[in-house]
Amino acid sequence: MVKGTASQGKRQKRSHVKCRRCGSLAFSIHAKHCVACGFGKSSKMREYKWTEKKP
Repeated sequence: MVKGTASQGKRQKRSHVKCRRCGSLAFSIHAKHCVACGFGKSSKMREYKWTEKKP
């Protein structure tokens, strides 16, 4: 009973900002790493085979 109109007004904190390396809005402010490219956690770019679309 707390997910209504009163709760919507409290949504003003940002959890992610723009990443310096990949430019996506996936750099976590709290964890200090990018969810999309792995910047801050690894020197290598984050990529998985399952993210690519198979023909």
